[in-house]
Amino acid sequence: MRISKSTYFLFGVTVTIMTLSVTVFTGGENSNSAQQNRSSRTPSLYEKRERYPIAEANEVEPSDLLKKAKLKKQKQRYDKDAPFTRPGPQDEELAFRPEAQFDFPALPIAKSDVILVGQVLQAQAHRSENKLNVFSNFDVRIDEVLKGSNLSVGRIVTVQRIGGFVKYEDGRKVLFRLSGNGMPAVGARYAFFLTAVDEDYSLLTAYEFGADGVMPLDNSRQFETYQGQTESVFLKILHDSIAQTVPR
Repeated sequence: MRISKSTYFLFGVTVTIMTLSVTVFTGGENSNSAQQNRSSRTPSLYEKRERYPIAEANEVEPSDLLKKAKLKKQKQRYDKDAPFTRPGPQDEELAFRPEAQFDFPALPIAKSDVILVGQVLQAQAHRSENKLNVFSNFDVRIDEVLKGSNLSVGRIVTVQRIGGFVKYEDGRKVLFRLSGNGMPAVGARYAFFLTAVDEDYSLLTAYEFGADGVMPLDNSRQFETYQGQTESVFLKILHDSIAQTVPR
């Protein structure tokens, strides 16, 4: 049986339409998928504003005299070299980036007075005595001491870092932070690198242990070295590095 030219023509048009339909549908699906991937990107730890504790503008002092004296000493300490200005009426955030902020290696063993693995139990933000600085206290339960003396497993220590929200009487909240610094999350476990400050500790940097592996708390290129590493492998590397750095 002979097929007419008109039949050939109709067949060709049909195939072309089907091909274009598949192409358009596939392209649209890929585009939507890419948009979803971009929108569902997990924020880095240093981007997570919800981790910053909140200080009341007019904070009520502790009734316990020892706690009151300790907090007053902390507040006076953070009066020195306060990096922030007073927020304007429209300000929602004040950020400051110190010079040579992370001028140390990915594992700052030599610069750390204490290195430990611990879990954050609670967090509180406070204003400095002169109201120009904000700092946060993190109560950390020690799970393992890797470097440092006079510390034991199970003990709770105070770890401090500049930053936090201030909630004013009109309900407005302003975030004070150091650019690139992340805040530990309550309930999470970390390898902490700390410097001793009186009876407390200041946070140099930390690595968070989670389902996706090790995540650096702070934003600097050297910390990416261990991102995604398993906890066991990371701790093995850290133990070995400390053994090579710290004299016995």
